[in-house]
Amino acid sequence: MRLVEEKRKNGLGVASLVVGIVAAVFSMIPIVGMIAFILGPIAVILGVIALFLKNRKKGMAITGVILGIVSVIVAAMVTAGVSAAAKAIDNSINAEHTVEYIVTTTGPASISYWTPGGTSTEDVTSEWKKSITSTEFGFTSLSVTGSYSDASAAVTCEILIDGKSAGKNTGNGTGAHASCSGSTWSK
Repeated sequence: MRLVEEKRKNGLGVASLVVGIVAAVFSMIPIVGMIAFILGPIAVILGVIALFLKNRKKGMAITGVILGIVSVIVAAMVTAGVSAAAKAIDNSINAEHTVEYIVTTTGPASISYWTPGGTSTEDVTSEWKKSITSTEFGFTSLSVTGSYSDASAAVTCEILIDGKSAGKNTGNGTGAHASCSGSTWSK
């Protein structure tokens, strides 16, 4: 007659499972998921040790090892995704943009436009263009006001950001006025 020895509980297997579950939960949360890089390997180590204990249940230890490995992989993927997104946002915010201001007028006009150094003004009598390239653009504006002594005055303003129209406007009559604005964030 042969006695079948009943397998005993495996405390390290339970510990591996619990730590693996916690690591798996944290691994899916950006930034906080870095904890999974610590807890995942701990779950694997506890699980491997629990697997080598004789006459102990192995199910929880195996599950703990799997969860530990999966949590590290998921945390790495989430961290890589967050890093790529942060880099893309940083590149977008700090990118160099070319802003071109375009004004047409039928007579004397006063122009006010934004530059990285602040607002600039000029007086013109015909078509006018100005191109500025900088990393300091976020929001830009252009305003043109025609002569107050000319009832047939016509003015037009347009802002091009990296070659694409960001704003265009016209004004007619005495003191004709047109203003345009644009943002490098919405190009």
